[in-house]
Amino acid sequence: MRKICIAVILICTLPLGGCAKSITHWMVNLRTSQGDAALLKPSLPEAKKEFELALALDPKNPHARAGLAKTLTLLAHADFTNSKLDEASAEIAEALKYAPNDAAALALAGEIDQAKIRREIVVANYPLYGSISSALKPVFKEIVASNVEVEKQVKLFSNDFDTSHLTRAIVESYDLEDEAHRMAQRLIAYRGLVQSGETKAVAPAAAQAPALLPIP
Repeated sequence: MRKICIAVILICTLPLGGCAKSITHWMVNLRTSQGDAALLKPSLPEAKKEFELALALDPKNPHARAGLAKTLTLLAHADFTNSKLDEASAEIAEALKYAPNDAAALALAGEIDQAKIRREIVVANYPLYGSISSALKPVFKEIVASNVEVEKQVKLFSNDFDTSHLTRAIVESYDLEDEAHRMAQRLIAYRGLVQSGETKAVAPAAAQAPALLPIP
């Protein structure tokens, strides 16, 4: 009698096990398809979440692993482009865990490694790198603002055909040209200082970024 009961229990549980596997398979497919759709938008954070959920259900799923690797590579590329070197390095390292032989991921990893090496050299040889870089940012903003103003005046002329707008655009263009020239000269000086690995001590007043990179 006991053997019969055990057999009945086993028979009853077999369909349940098969059903559970089917549900898991369906959920994994759903997550990977949603991950693919998010990549097409593109919405990289959403894609990353979907592929990670799929892998939580099926860690060896090739579709989910490839999708997550691609997503992480794209995230790393975006962070690398936006000067977020440490974030990019972490993301590409994770991507290679899922796709160790992916050509795009390997190429980007090489670029990031080289950038990190160059950063260490620059920071070690030129301690004022950070302050100089910060000093240049306002100048970039001024150039962008001038460019926007030129576009604005040209657009206004297209609306009312008042040539005073074109006059203003011309003036702003000359200012923009001057600002761009000054920026170029400062960048040339900046590059020279970094490349030379200048480490000589300077007087406190001369240590300010604008003094090191004078505007011509």
